[in-house]
Amino acid sequence: MVTFAEFIAPFDPVEFKARYYGKQPLHIGRQGRIAGNPLPWPRFNQALDLNAYWNEDTLKVFYRSRAALRESYCDLGRAPTSGPAPVDPIKVNALLGLGASLVANHVHNVCPEVAAVARMLQREFAAGCGANVYCSFSEVQAFGTHFDLHDVFAYQAEGEKLWHVYEARADNPVNPVPPGDEAEKWLVDTRGKLLFEVVMRPGDLLYLPRGQYHDAITGEGASLHVTYWVKPATGLSLFKLLETALAGESDFRAYLPAADDAAALRERLALLSRHMARLLGSPSFAIDVRNMQRGLATAAAGFELPQQRRPQYYATAMRGRVLRRAEDFVAVVGQQEIPVGNAYPAVAWLLGRRAFSFEELRAQHPFADVEELRAVLERLVRAGAVVPTEIAS
Repeated sequence: MVTFAEFIAPFDPVEFKARYYGKQPLHIGRQGRIAGNPLPWPRFNQALDLNAYWNEDTLKVFYRSRAALRESYCDLGRAPTSGPAPVDPIKVNALLGLGASLVANHVHNVCPEVAAVARMLQREFAAGCGANVYCSFSEVQAFGTHFDLHDVFAYQAEGEKLWHVYEARADNPVNPVPPGDEAEKWLVDTRGKLLFEVVMRPGDLLYLPRGQYHDAITGEGASLHVTYWVKPATGLSLFKLLETALAGESDFRAYLPAADDAAALRERLALLSRHMARLLGSPSFAIDVRNMQRGLATAAAGFELPQQRRPQYYATAMRGRVLRRAEDFVAVVGQQEIPVGNAYPAVAWLLGRRAFSFEELRAQHPFADVEELRAVLERLVRAGAVVPTEIAS
């Protein structure tokens, strides 16, 4: 399994996180040496042959910086009444023959080699991550100057591409710039001076922090590059967590004072802000945030056939519930309070079941750390809340 150190070698990962991550762009040249290319041309062709996956959402065709009309590359005769239309490979190949560019979105869903890198980046940065592939031909520029709403690691898989990286950087953008000539002119006018340009060759890596203005143009031959997007949670993500947590507070469930009673409204808002500040600063809310960040990652399927593993079953012997404390979450079973920490959503789920398997518990809470789940199950077993059992096959 590839590590982050291997992914950005020979650059030092500690220096990268200290000086570049979220701060400034970086080109890592490898002099044309490819270490573990996840997507050479044959592998990309194999992925494109999985016709059932590709539709007007997952596959985009661009010609001279404009998206092709769906009827130009999709099979509208097989389009469902609701949902995206499937692509027509013959139409796509015809457009590529005219010099169009291809964007294969979410290619990590159909290419295990790319998916392995995406999962590594998810773990490394506690972020959502996926991969799109860009295929273009001689001296083609599929997109004008733009910036992305997430960090980017662009890996040059085949051919060469000239990238221009500009001084300007949008301030933590969350909404895309709308398409159109006016927007394109605005982007050019606001991109600033050229920071650097670089010819990306096979094996090279280019890191662009979120909001960094850039554009690229293909060299003399065909180019294929994989863009890994990395999207950690922002402070805006906390509002849903706050809503869930504060629903347990009576003052937040109460009606607000009448709009014309300004003094009472100010007093209530001050009270609610104190509740919110106390929650935001509590260790238990930090657990909510960590769990949310962990939930951005996806786990590998982990099949090891023909090996078989018999599930471990448990029966719930005592009813209980999970309570939020300022410092932690506890499971209340009988007269006992058992600290459950990060695993509290899983414990709340299992306490509502008559029986469950450890594998089912993991499937219901894929973001939970396996060792934490095992440890909290042992505590619940020692407390007599759950007991190991066998299910007749």
